[in-house]
Amino acid sequence: MAKCKLVALTTPLPGKEAEFHDWYQNTHLPEIISIPGFEGAQRFSLVAKMMGADENQYLAIYDAESDNPGALMAAMGELAQSGKMTPPIYQDMATTYTALFTECGDYVKAG
Repeated sequence: MAKCKLVALTTPLPGKEAEFHDWYQNTHLPEIISIPGFEGAQRFSLVAKMMGADENQYLAIYDAESDNPGALMAAMGELAQSGKMTPPIYQDMATTYTALFTECGDYVKAG
């Protein structure tokens, strides 16, 4: 099975930061990881920019394993279409970036 990472760069709508964080952590992450193949997820807050023009302040990384990564994306679409995924009403969708990656090299550890 291929190891996959789904990454999402996000920004809350102005004035909706508290609602955004509550929805993302307590509703959205559990909904996504309920999809077979997803193993877990974690959110991160931007500390410093090093390169690039992306303005999103938050990152979520979802871990998954699948023989068919496209099926993971299809399952996410089905969840959204079924009404079982809570809409991202507190998220600025104009700035959102999401992408699915599969591993292409071995994990490199320090020391």
